[in-house]
Amino acid sequence: MCTLVALCALAGTASPALAETATPTPTPSPTQTTTYDTLPTSFSLTVSPTRLAIGPADAGTDQAITVVNRGEDALHIDVQKESFVGAADGSLAFQPDAPFSAIDWVSVSPASFEVQPGSSQIVSVSVVVPTNADLGDHQVALVFLVPAGAAGSNIKINRGVGTPVYITVPGPVDDTVTVGGLTAPGFSAGGPVDVTASVQNTGTVHRDFRGESALALAGASTNFADFTVARGSARTISATWTPPLMCICSINTAITNADGVSTSQTVQVIVFPVVPAAVLVGGILLVILLLVFARSQYRKGVRLAAEQLTSGSSGDV
Repeated sequence: MCTLVALCALAGTASPALAETATPTPTPSPTQTTTYDTLPTSFSLTVSPTRLAIGPADAGTDQAITVVNRGEDALHIDVQKESFVGAADGSLAFQPDAPFSAIDWVSVSPASFEVQPGSSQIVSVSVVVPTNADLGDHQVALVFLVPAGAAGSNIKINRGVGTPVYITVPGPVDDTVTVGGLTAPGFSAGGPVDVTASVQNTGTVHRDFRGESALALAGASTNFADFTVARGSARTISATWTPPLMCICSINTAITNADGVSTSQTVQVIVFPVVPAAVLVGGILLVILLLVFARSQYRKGVRLAAEQLTSGSSGDV
């Protein structure tokens, strides 16, 4: 479930941010009445699921999106359709002339509605694919927008949640994705290390790296966070790796496509605990100095004792 407290722009609508991890929740039927606990805020809008992936098997079947008002104020919501491209950080970049747009394929009902605090509204999404559509993914974003309304201020704040819809036209598809780069600091003095990868979609459909299909960092015993790379887009993703205390480590990531062809990238990181090593060396030097000082004092004591003994023997004679 995706929760967005506020998205705002001056005299306009900002591009909604999307949660990368989306776990669909059961959607009540339109006849059900569900009450939700409200939060101590005037605006809290949630949309579930946070994205729709409509494949050939879903053709002719309407999809349902549940919009929930968890805030303390009633909300008027308008549903807008926006063409988009996937940005490197995973957000949606709205572009009127975005390639692979399905903005004319999708209709929603209702397109405008009111939601009371603690209540929900189910929005039905219908898709009609043109008969001459190109194979592969086409996409559109549904923006559940709460208009700013009339206010005396010159600054108008529109708030909303965006849900991407991926529609796959029936036929042979290509899910080819390549790893274009893997970067990490060449040297680390210890502690967590940030590793970044660039992933390019050169196929005809979006590609998910989630759950068991998560992109792994071999040699680092960790995975990148769940993400999706849309058709024709590139993603920059990061992971935090906790290395051993000291090593010359080679870590790599690889993607294998449906045709068996894989791409991989490797980066080497030298990990040396500078601060602990400095403390250890300093401690060893201190112990050596103490031993040298103690030995010097011991020799000095022995010499003084010998001199006193010699002086006493001379006096007796």
